[in-house]
Amino acid sequence: EDEEDDLYTEGQCQDSSSSSDQFSDSSSDDEAEEGANQSKSGRMFRKTKFEHQSTTTPNCFSAPDELSTPLTYFSKFFDEDVFEAIAHQTNLYSCQLIEGSINTNASEIKAFIGMKLMMGVVKMPAVENYWATDTRYDKIADVMPLKRYKCLSRMLHFQDNMSSDSSEDRLVKVRPVLDHMRGKCMDIESENQFSTDEMMVPYKGKKAGSLRQYLRSKPKKWGFKISVRAGVSGFVYDFMVYTGKSTFDGSTPDKEFGLGGNVVLQLCRTIRNPSNCVVYFDNFFTSLRLITHLKESMGLRSLGTIRMNRLMGRGSFDFCVDNDAKLAVVKWADSKTVTLVSSCASVNPVGQVRRYSKEEKKKISVPCPKIVSEYNTHMGGVDLADTMIALYRTPAKSHRWYLAIFWQMVDIAVNNAWLLHRRDAAPLGQKRHLIKQPKVPRPVDDMRYDGIDHFPIVSVKGRCGMCQDGQTSIVCQKCKVRLCIITGQNPCKCFHSFHCK
Repeated sequence: EDEEDDLYTEGQCQDSSSSSDQFSDSSSDDEAEEGANQSKSGRMFRKTKFEHQSTTTPNCFSAPDELSTPLTYFSKFFDEDVFEAIAHQTNLYSCQLIEGSINTNASEIKAFIGMKLMMGVVKMPAVENYWATDTRYDKIADVMPLKRYKCLSRMLHFQDNMSSDSSEDRLVKVRPVLDHMRGKCMDIESENQFSTDEMMVPYKGKKAGSLRQYLRSKPKKWGFKISVRAGVSGFVYDFMVYTGKSTFDGSTPDKEFGLGGNVVLQLCRTIRNPSNCVVYFDNFFTSLRLITHLKESMGLRSLGTIRMNRLMGRGSFDFCVDNDAKLAVVKWADSKTVTLVSSCASVNPVGQVRRYSKEEKKKISVPCPKIVSEYNTHMGGVDLADTMIALYRTPAKSHRWYLAIFWQMVDIAVNNAWLLHRRDAAPLGQKRHLIKQPKVPRPVDDMRYDGIDHFPIVSVKGRCGMCQDGQTSIVCQKCKVRLCIITGQNPCKCFHSFHCK
């Protein structure tokens, strides 16, 4: 129907250079198309070979001599200085609030944060349940009494309320932690491919005013919006919290790039070696002017989706190139149409992806341009980080809205520490320890301790279910668990101990 759009299917795009030559040979059509494809900024797009297609160098990280402890990796982001500062500000805040210090210290703040992290793993309906008799959880309840825990929760603080510049920064109450955490993330050796996207810190309260944002596309739709630059692994390398007009640290944003473009520019300025890197972003951030600016001013290659009209037919695609501006625009039809623009990738080589066809009622092969596969491979870093953080999110329910941002920083530190541990473990040949379900599940306590029909029988020899080193052929007929019964000089009464509280 639309004669200006030439949709390429797999058979038509086996040789892109020949297709491009056909466009250049037809002079009248080419002139009309050049006029249609000339942007307002004077760029001239043609259907021709993209001359600036490139790839990034593989990530190569220095291998450590030995693997550090998990606490050491966490300390790379939350070091002793942070805990000392938090303890000092907490004592100062308690003096201002109740005219008396609660006398906390860095060690107690560490224990408190460790308890909160454990609460994110072992969830209960109320905080009191961790100390209650029927639901007591020793790993939390044995650290400190409930009354002391609530006292620290009430007094936890990060900045002096009497600070003179408190009215200028909307995040002044948590600014020291944000700046420290951001600096630590930027100090870590980074990957070569980054994605830029938005992360939500869940918050439904109304005390934060306009800092609370709504994003319809996010699982947690209400909360604080953080723009993040992350690697493909989900490692967070840089971030900035949205605060309205003061988001860009007092600097005046460039209006020609819009809010999304200025966010990308701000986050990309901290990339150490931009000429060897590629950054990916979605259509909220992407513009032709931004991609050209990143390439010309920083030498940074980029790729992103852009908002355009629809195509027809799954697997069909169209493209145009401006080699002078080093831009390639590709429009590809999947279940929906997506348009991508890049300074480092184009159509070729065209690959194949598997998609389900309602007509044929089976999966079929669909042509997929190179730019699409590059985007799908490297764009999900921020979403991956958000997913991993959400698995064991630290509970942050409080009347003080800025605590939600603080606990988000703690969760990012834990996630980054784990990814850094995994990165260092790979060259040393150490595998991750996975929690496996036992081959023979243990019986429930009601059956195990009822004292009825627990008879020992002889079975195949195997490891004892009670002690670590025992081998036995005695099995409890009811519980189906191997248990030692050994007499003599070194007796072992695992069978009796297993069935007694």
